[in-house]
Amino acid sequence: MKYSVLMSVYKKDSPEYLAVALRSIYEKQTRKPDEIIVISDGPLTEALHDVLKNFQKNKEDFVKYYFLKKNMGLGEALRIGTQKCTGDYILRMDADDISEKTRFEKQIKYVETHPEIDVLGTDIAEFERSLKENMRLRVCPDKHVDIVKMAKKRNPMNHVSVCIKKEALMKCGGYENVLLLEDYYLWLKMIVAGCRFANLHEALVWVRIGNGFHLKQGSKQRIQGWRVLQNYMLAHKLINKFEAKMNMLYIYIFVNTPPVIKRGIYAMCLRKRRKKYKIE
Repeated sequence: MKYSVLMSVYKKDSPEYLAVALRSIYEKQTRKPDEIIVISDGPLTEALHDVLKNFQKNKEDFVKYYFLKKNMGLGEALRIGTQKCTGDYILRMDADDISEKTRFEKQIKYVETHPEIDVLGTDIAEFERSLKENMRLRVCPDKHVDIVKMAKKRNPMNHVSVCIKKEALMKCGGYENVLLLEDYYLWLKMIVAGCRFANLHEALVWVRIGNGFHLKQGSKQRIQGWRVLQNYMLAHKLINKFEAKMNMLYIYIFVNTPPVIKRGIYAMCLRKRRKKYKIE
């Protein structure tokens, strides 16, 4: 089996965070990927280009960059990136997060011993500024039946953590631009296509939320994207009309909740626990 890492980079990404993210998916990993594909979603700053150039040095054979002339949106960038990946499995990574050093080793071991699984995710540990602070965990169900159940109301996978079977991804049409909900829409399409899901109950990716995360959650575009998801689930009988109306009411209230209150909701209701991680 061959394993590709797929990352999208945008001009507003931090060069410092990008450098850390890239080191975490190669130099720090106990099981290194066979290929790293980076897509620039539009023009990048000189500082970001410098980071990419330095990372690729002496790795030109398996670190590949593709630069889009204009910003196309995350869904389209990942769709193009998927086509460039030559691996049997695609490991997702964001440009400002950090993969724990055993992430690929553990995920690859799992999918190789569970070939029926098409999408494997993990828990994530969220931090605002420093890896030394207490982290909040976003924990998703581990079993397929519970993942499908959660998908009717909330995103059941942590996108940055997933390992996806490329064949299954292509079978359901791949990524599309859906107003900040590209990954959630993809999971729904894959569920309808009969794909199998699983999650590891280990936080194998550390995710920054101090970079405008809560403002993104308050974007009015999420309401439009959420409506697309409800219509899709209704059309494929994943939910009924009452459930769709309740989901729309939930997202309308949540999006319009002030950021300070939203932080409290995340801390008390939407995250399971806190834990300190020793970073090596």
